[in-house]
Amino acid sequence: MRVLIIEASYPKDFYRGQLDGHVTQALTRLLGIKSDLVYALDKSHFEKAIAHAANGDYDVVHVSCHGDDVGIAVTNNSPINWPDFVELFRKYKCNPHALIMSSCCGATDDLANEFEKIPYGPYIIFGSIDERNYNEYAVAWTILYNLFKTKGVHRDVAMEALRAIRAIAHNNFRYLRWKDDKKEYVQYPPEGRRFVVMEKKLKAK
Repeated sequence: MRVLIIEASYPKDFYRGQLDGHVTQALTRLLGIKSDLVYALDKSHFEKAIAHAANGDYDVVHVSCHGDDVGIAVTNNSPINWPDFVELFRKYKCNPHALIMSSCCGATDDLANEFEKIPYGPYIIFGSIDERNYNEYAVAWTILYNLFKTKGVHRDVAMEALRAIRAIAHNNFRYLRWKDDKKEYVQYPPEGRRFVVMEKKLKAK
């Protein structure tokens, strides 16, 4: 498993040392997971990061930034809405097994809706549906990456991780995964948007 971590938090987070990307890289290395950390301080570097993720054939893309229900913002406070965010995955044919959104509202329906419009994108989207605290993300990713390392990046593993995360960190984490026969994302836990869940067919290596 290879992970690309994209750090795009605000300057105040750099000043306080509250950088999810740094913590995640330390965590993955402790677990024996190969991970790379890049900084996306503006839109152009965020685009370069997605291109790097596609060219490097990473299994997991981990995005650390601020966000809301319409998109994300990178370090210099430049907004990237969900259509523009998803367009980068289409442009560079970025197709990771999992997209980990360490940002507020990172697992919203709107993001899934945009990914459903293109032929490229993650098979699993993992994140929160509202604003969460720095420490809650740290706990969540510790659980998730430990299970990814021991059991693989797979839908059943993500489901197992989410149960633990919702019990220990917060109830507003969730993940969405691709349902190939309906060409749409479904959510777990199955409340609100969709109900039955299935894994998207993986690309050939």
